[in-house]
Amino acid sequence: MSIKHAIIIFGSFLITTSTFIYLMILGDIEEFINQLKWILRFITPLIIIPLIFISIRDKK
Repeated sequence: MSIKHAIIIFGSFLITTSTFIYLMILGDIEEFINQLKWILRFITPLIIIPLIFISIRDKK
């Protein structure tokens, strides 16, 4: 893993952690989690389907 990947992973971890701490302090974490669930329900198939096609293409 290169330094670039490590920085991206660490940065996304910090952003996510900061967002959750901020929302817990404000007391609006339930609404955020509800919206996050719906976003992930929409985005997950959009990520999984291309990965399946890539794996099928690589096997040939």
